[in-house]
Amino acid sequence: MPRIRSLSVSILGTLAATGAIACGGDNGSRRVITITQTDDGCAPPSINLAVGEKVKFEVKNEGARDREVEGVDGTKLEEVLVPSGKTRSLNFTAPNEAGTGKVKCYVPGGNTTIIELKVS
Repeated sequence: MPRIRSLSVSILGTLAATGAIACGGDNGSRRVITITQTDDGCAPPSINLAVGEKVKFEVKNEGARDREVEGVDGTKLEEVLVPSGKTRSLNFTAPNEAGTGKVKCYVPGGNTTIIELKVS
């Protein structure tokens, strides 16, 4: 069994390194939602999603410092660094049941904004 576990860890490491886990591999049609990062925080404050909807978050950092974005409190969105002046794309699929989720947008060690995901 140790050989199988080693192979699984190796595969997961490769997927994480290539961005397949964080950004997804689905190139199908997705609604694009822009998240804008500034020195004062992130916008929009909330995003409405349909149950099971597939979207692409375009995270634009217009601030002077690098920022990060990640799902919190059970929201399945891997942490991604967005350097100052850059944009990162993240594929996301809403949960298969109604509820709310949270995306944390922040400067490490600095200000934090929580974006509410409303799934209905």
